[in-house]
Amino acid sequence: MEYTAKTVEFVSFCIEMYAREYNLSGSLVANLFEQNGIIDYLFQNYNALHSQGREYIIPLLHNFIAEKEKRA
Repeated sequence: MEYTAKTVEFVSFCIEMYAREYNLSGSLVANLFEQNGIIDYLFQNYNALHSQGREYIIPLLHNFIAEKEKRA
């Protein structure tokens, strides 16, 4: 997995979008993403996801977390 300025910026963007959508702090969302493997997922799937809009990414991440919580 390659961490470039573009991929780091994308992950940061996703954290901020999610935080705004659910009225959460960026640090809380960053921790939530880290605990649920979303940060790695975003880095690994950057090429497929970076061109998607907010309307696609937010529900995708929300469902990702919900599925992880169901399995826990």
